[in-house]
Amino acid sequence: MGLSSYFEKKGDAGIVIFAGKGGLGKTTCSAGLSHYMASKRNRKVLCFSTDPQASLSDIFDRDIFGKGLISVIPQLDVVEIDADRRVADYQEEVKQKIRSMYGLTEIPPEIEEYIDSTSAEPAMYESATYDAMADLVATSGHDLYVFDMPPFGHGVRMIAMAGILSKW
Repeated sequence: MGLSSYFEKKGDAGIVIFAGKGGLGKTTCSAGLSHYMASKRNRKVLCFSTDPQASLSDIFDRDIFGKGLISVIPQLDVVEIDADRRVADYQEEVKQKIRSMYGLTEIPPEIEEYIDSTSAEPAMYESATYDAMADLVATSGHDLYVFDMPPFGHGVRMIAMAGILSKW
């Protein structure tokens, strides 16, 4: 059964995840399904790439990486998250909270170094991307979310973030 046949029978799916090892065509399938569901099935679709290779920009021939929600055709929005920028924004947010909480104009160097070192923490980038995914699903108002996952190891860590972050 092809994907189009599957979705004609089960058209109410809300989340589709394409995952697996690199080079399988996850991004191509994600983009193709998203385009099909938006243009032929009139679903409001968000295609979200969590792959650091950011090839949805190539497929849709637009600069999408790190730009937020980009509408590529009616009913289809696409996002490629810039995890580096999300981590840097989070670090700056923590610094601002410290400055505000303690009435500081500058953060002591040892604290600033500690905050800056958090970008090297295991799973920091997966966590930043997971947060972006969760925010979009909770707030964007689409009725189908298609996730283009990174190669297998990164994808497994990202999916595991749900369990890890729920304990925080």
